[in-house]
Amino acid sequence: MKPLTVTMASRPYDGVLPLASGEVTIPGAELKVTLDLNVPRVFGALYSGQVDVSEMSLAELIYYTSRGKAEFMGIPVFPSRVFRHGHIFYNTKSGIEGPSDLNGRKIGFQRWVQTAGVWMRGILTDHYGVSPEKTPWYVASTHHWDDGSEDEIQPRDGSVIHRYSTSSVTGADNAHRALPDGEVDAIGVTEVQAPALLANPSVRRVFEDFHAEERSYYERTRIFPIMHVLAMRKSLADEHPDLPGELFAAFSQSKRQVQQRMGAIPSWTLAWKDRYLDLERETFGGDLWPFGVAANKHVVDTFIGYCYNQGIAAKHLEARDLFFPSTRDLTEPTLSPSGKGLG
Repeated sequence: MKPLTVTMASRPYDGVLPLASGEVTIPGAELKVTLDLNVPRVFGALYSGQVDVSEMSLAELIYYTSRGKAEFMGIPVFPSRVFRHGHIFYNTKSGIEGPSDLNGRKIGFQRWVQTAGVWMRGILTDHYGVSPEKTPWYVASTHHWDDGSEDEIQPRDGSVIHRYSTSSVTGADNAHRALPDGEVDAIGVTEVQAPALLANPSVRRVFEDFHAEERSYYERTRIFPIMHVLAMRKSLADEHPDLPGELFAAFSQSKRQVQQRMGAIPSWTLAWKDRYLDLERETFGGDLWPFGVAANKHVVDTFIGYCYNQGIAAKHLEARDLFFPSTRDLTEPTLSPSGKGLG
């Protein structure tokens, strides 16, 4: 019998490479992986039906799931997690000197339904005294694609969404230009836009020692923010009900292989790689990138709460609602501190 062909889009994460190379396989299926650095294009490939599986914005998944409009559903694999304190910047001409000065100031982002922005707004509100009602929020667009649904965003926390009027901001990809131009006092961006802001002498990070701030945030909350989730077309799962679970197992195996190699061989990127890994283990303990609903419920529930407050979720959701039923109770083998499986 000819194997099932499953198409997938992803960024070239180290944990995905064993899957892309064919070193890790799925029983009875051939996985054809397209690696792409362009995040909106990766998301859009699944949204438009060009691929069967891809990483997906956690915020977009919640938006469409809560409205019953999602043609795809999640598998509790999380290929991207990023702390975001270090991605919030301010204009030195604004009079801002730190996070305590942000309340009521004009704060910009790229998109409203963007996971990074949702986390940053939620963190500023929950932990740094920023009032949604008093703080004007600016964005260049609503989604990673235009689906004509912008009027469905109705924040419940008093937030008012503004659009950039700066002529240099022609889309979400260059929204960062609104900060040096003075349209906003501060802005939250992704790692793609951060270098351009850091190169500008009038721009500084809100959290100067962001590493210490992020570590403190994790120690208080035990949250390592999830950015992206693996998602698959519902129609394919209807035809092949075992496939979501098989993908979960394959991603878990691929991750374990990469973690074991990271501890065993030198890096071409980091000179003191082993010391860096030791520091991370001191902070996190165990697996830094756990898969499964149970292991991530507190993180996903916090994020769903932010999405509800910000109008991204149309109704209350539970973490389990985002994932194929066959994957909701899946867990991974326990890992030792060295990254080797214990069972």
